[in-house]
Amino acid sequence: MNLKRFKWLCIVPALVSTTGFAQNNSTIDVVPYQAPVVSDMSFSSSLKSADIKKVADQVADWQLSQFDIRSNMMRREGRASGIPQGWMYATFDIGLLAWADVTKQNEYKQATINMAKLNDWTLGPRVYHADDHAIGSVYIDLYEQDGDKSKMAHLTSMFDQVLAAPKNTSLLFDDDKKFKEVANGRVFHDPICTVRWCWADAIFMAPPVWTKLAVLTGNNEYLDFMNQEFWATTEYLFNTDEQLYLRDSRYFDRKDSKGRLIYWGRGNGWVLAGIARVLEAMPLDYQHRQKYVDLYTSMSDRLIKLQQKDGSWPSSLLETETNSTPESSGTGLLIYAMAWGVNNGILPKTQTNLKAIDLGWQSLVDSVQPNGKLGWVQQVAFAPGSATKDDTQLYGTGALLLAAAEVYKLVNTEQK
Repeated sequence: MNLKRFKWLCIVPALVSTTGFAQNNSTIDVVPYQAPVVSDMSFSSSLKSADIKKVADQVADWQLSQFDIRSNMMRREGRASGIPQGWMYATFDIGLLAWADVTKQNEYKQATINMAKLNDWTLGPRVYHADDHAIGSVYIDLYEQDGDKSKMAHLTSMFDQVLAAPKNTSLLFDDDKKFKEVANGRVFHDPICTVRWCWADAIFMAPPVWTKLAVLTGNNEYLDFMNQEFWATTEYLFNTDEQLYLRDSRYFDRKDSKGRLIYWGRGNGWVLAGIARVLEAMPLDYQHRQKYVDLYTSMSDRLIKLQQKDGSWPSSLLETETNSTPESSGTGLLIYAMAWGVNNGILPKTQTNLKAIDLGWQSLVDSVQPNGKLGWVQQVAFAPGSATKDDTQLYGTGALLLAAAEVYKLVNTEQK
């Protein structure tokens, strides 16, 4: 990161407390904030450290330049789940912190700290909802680097509430059976089943946080709960014939124009990336670990076969008859997960696997505009859909940065 491109500001969290995002303003210090100023540049998709860093830095800088300190938000988001503690922001922060750690760029790490402070280290307001657990991963990572127990207070309290009264609700995703919850100035209308992990995306959002908290605290109740719920979701949504996940129970019977079941690209990206993140946090001697490894490898092998010639994955995975437009968020999640697997010895360094990662990275770089804006991101959805070169979202940026971190490690390992 070139500091000459930045101006230093001070965020005083009390100024944003009226948004409802900060809970205990007296506990938050004034924090510095860097507002990036980006200028257009060209990129190379070659797998060289400098080229990877150039594009990932530009993408991170563009996204950070969108931050509005008055609202603690990157962009106006009408969805109730678009709060700064929610899944969209969490995915960006997870990716940004991973990129900061692998490249030793403390300015990016500081940006994640600033946003966590503005959130007062709180999860989203819904105690059981996986989307509101995801940001906890960032808090745990930052806690492990400085040991400030206040970062863990709200997360531990929320998860202990879940452990004390776990739900046994059906995983049936019924749009007609929703409950209303008002919190943080937003009105949430969620299907009843979302008190459990009844949709594929949830595997990225919650299980890694539960696994990390188990390791951090030494309390295996968190890990055993995660394991129980993970396999309940998997048994419900995973199709062993296709080695893919359906997004939720609404897709048990829905078919595409050729009569095939519909497997969402980004949905399976959430899953594979989520499994990788669980395995990264999970103890090597955990008794059920091999089941996760087997699932991860079988899904990876299947997904590589569905990759398009341009390196992206179609939004609807089985629709491979003709190349569809790229979808960068799902592609980013899948390249992150596969590169992580190679880096950790779970996927072999075969020509097939390395070529898939190379092509996927090329597709991601081709989706980045000269100013760093990542395009071709399908908007918030629950099924395959279209995207354009101007469509972007925080979670797409986060997925690219996660992919960049692992591809950067892979390249540096091979160059040594």
